[in-house]
Amino acid sequence: MHTGTGETSTEIGIIGGGIMGLCTAYFLERAGRSVTVLERGALGGGGSRGNGGQIVFAKPLPAPGAVENGLKHLFSKSGAFYVRPQSFVKMIPFLLGFSLSSRASTYRESLFKMDELNRLTMGLFDEMKLDGIGTEIQETGNLRCFGDEKSAVADHAAALTLADLELSPRPRDLMAGETLRRYEPALGQASRWGFVQPGLRWGDPSLFVDQLIAHLRGRGVRFLEQSEVETVREEGDTVSVRHGDRTSRFSRVVVTAGPWSRSLLRPMGTRIKMQPGMGYSFSVAPKVMPRHTVVLGDAHVGATPMDATRLRIAGTMDFSGSFRGSPAEKIAAIVQSSKPYLADLDWEARIEEWSAPRPMTPDGLPYIGFVPNRSRIVLASGHNMLGFTLGPATGFRAAQLVTGEITPATMASFALKRRIAV
Repeated sequence: MHTGTGETSTEIGIIGGGIMGLCTAYFLERAGRSVTVLERGALGGGGSRGNGGQIVFAKPLPAPGAVENGLKHLFSKSGAFYVRPQSFVKMIPFLLGFSLSSRASTYRESLFKMDELNRLTMGLFDEMKLDGIGTEIQETGNLRCFGDEKSAVADHAAALTLADLELSPRPRDLMAGETLRRYEPALGQASRWGFVQPGLRWGDPSLFVDQLIAHLRGRGVRFLEQSEVETVREEGDTVSVRHGDRTSRFSRVVVTAGPWSRSLLRPMGTRIKMQPGMGYSFSVAPKVMPRHTVVLGDAHVGATPMDATRLRIAGTMDFSGSFRGSPAEKIAAIVQSSKPYLADLDWEARIEEWSAPRPMTPDGLPYIGFVPNRSRIVLASGHNMLGFTLGPATGFRAAQLVTGEITPATMASFALKRRIAV
């Protein structure tokens, strides 16, 4: 990296030191490139550390039935999908795009587009594990639990459909009542129906991030923390990045700043459809730790073992239109909705309470591609609630775009100028 003017650089700059930027740095360094990561706060910020820790077969959030279910509690502070009334008018274009993307035909197309990344996911996690990254990640599957038979049967049928399309492994048979609770003793009485979705993984995302940072430091990747980027400009054969009172020049730049990416692209004349959606989590110490990640389908909450003593509870999508949420209020709602489904928990002894904005797109697909009319600036953002899952696959593809190993046409499904109905 060079500062000042009149100098060129062969170094690649990454704006954003969350899981997406770190994974991109990993694959660029592996390809033999020199990399500098600029992070507005501390490395692994934003949604990288406190998320649910699940590595799944990614599906777009806009799905058939999602709008109908969301509308029931749209303005309810205890709802899993909440829009603050004062933000509703500003959210109308996004919500309309979300609704249109939920149509069965559009959702099916999006599933196959997301599969372009899913097919890379598990293999890349395996490769990174060989470098000491993600060493604690486990694969015991995902236990999906419901309070009523109708919801469980519908969810199981949807999982079977995905398996028939070869988009995910085949789910195991439905279990009910005491059979389910004997299978997973950590469940409470409200968990009456459920099934295991095999092939899914889970782990502590913060540990993954720390191992990734340590690996990158050891490989010579440079980090500039507390370095908020103000402007990004393509100038001839370099990209000029202004951060604080410094200007750095790079041969290429990858913007991985999550929901903050939108404001960096506006001066380039590019407007992307993205909204910050606040997510929340906390950890508790159960008497009996679940053997799987547990998804409480009715409550729209996930419970993931972080280690032998910490069970992370994560959920809620809060569209406030800002980058700050209401942790106490929303965490109380998560506790209330989750209590009946899990047994022997002291819900008041919570630790690691966390909230962060996630970059939400109306069609549920991320942006991975060159910024329009720019040949040296790539965006990798908009991963909704799937940042941990899609970090390696996105970093791999973003690095290939930068190095020229693949063409932009390869990533057309995730292009910034793709058609999103609104």
